[in-house]
Amino acid sequence: MKRFLILTFGTGLGLGVLVCSLGWWLWTRPCPPPLAVQGPGMSNSILMRIPSGMTLSVAADSLAEFGLLRDRSVFLLGARLAGRDRDLRAGLYELAHGLSPRDLLGELTSGLAVQVRVTIPEGLGAVEVAEVLSTTLGFSSREFLAVADSLVKEEILNRGLLAETGYPAGSTQGQQPFTHRFTALDSLLESSDSAGFRRLHWSEGYLAPDTYQFGEGVSVRPVAVHLIEVQLKRLQAAWESQRPGGHSFSPHELLTLASLVESEARRDDERTLVAAVYTNRLVRNWRLEADPTVAFILEKKGRRLYYKDLKVESPYNTYRQKGLPPGPIASPGASSLMAAARPDSTCGSMYFVSDGVGGHVFSRTIKEHEEAVRRFRKIREAGGRR
Repeated sequence: MKRFLILTFGTGLGLGVLVCSLGWWLWTRPCPPPLAVQGPGMSNSILMRIPSGMTLSVAADSLAEFGLLRDRSVFLLGARLAGRDRDLRAGLYELAHGLSPRDLLGELTSGLAVQVRVTIPEGLGAVEVAEVLSTTLGFSSREFLAVADSLVKEEILNRGLLAETGYPAGSTQGQQPFTHRFTALDSLLESSDSAGFRRLHWSEGYLAPDTYQFGEGVSVRPVAVHLIEVQLKRLQAAWESQRPGGHSFSPHELLTLASLVESEARRDDERTLVAAVYTNRLVRNWRLEADPTVAFILEKKGRRLYYKDLKVESPYNTYRQKGLPPGPIASPGASSLMAAARPDSTCGSMYFVSDGVGGHVFSRTIKEHEEAVRRFRKIREAGGRR
């Protein structure tokens, strides 16, 4: 009897080991590519999209259909035993033929989807940034703006970016001016839909221009969070680099000035000069008279402005209002942010105008400026006659 029990136990143990070994072999055995994809010049991988909410069973069907999976039951059972049957990550995946069920599961639960390259140039407005992202990543530009606006509004409120000190809103320092400025800006942005001009956005200027890599199928919020975080880090670095004793701006004001520099400067070596002219005007309490602010509110970016445009009633019309506009008019790059923080301290110019060949002529006096304007108009008229 004892010998029988030992023999039975041994047989059961052996069968158990055999079953486990067979299961492990099936779980880790590469699936050979179909004959249709074998041979020189044939692709060794396929693109497979995992939409949000797809079940593992449906994914297994697709894997088998593409010839990536020999036995779906092994795949499903292995995933359940590994406790990863609910870990699928949405996205577009490039899957190579010849992977084992275990490796396939690892790919589809890694979140390492095919990367999409997105380039956001300097100087784009919030709506333009949203359109670039919508075209490249496939989500709604309106949804992106709604999420980005909400995030930026929260950051401005929490960090106190409107206060001259830049202290958090909960701090006792700078709280009254911060609260007043925040309420005024909130009222302006919320009422912009009915103002007869462009719809204003909290996220204007706060979406960092750069080249990014995002996983295909990425949702709106992570993209918005990343762009805003990058811009806030750049803004913080620029704000902290302002020269002691110079004109001090709040973080939001600095971003606003940088957006003007970005909209005007076409050459890197002129950014600090453009920033200096605007700063010089602010110090003397002159109007900035910046064409891009008028073009922004009238949605005439890149188009010629007329004298009637300069009379528009808007806080963004720097021909009629003194000081900086209420907020940025575009997303400045890091170079413009640093130029706004550290303008050329040797520049005493109060005016600048295009030189007609991609740069600007900077002038100290109105007489010099008027002469530069006449030269530019002659160049423009000569170009129009060609």
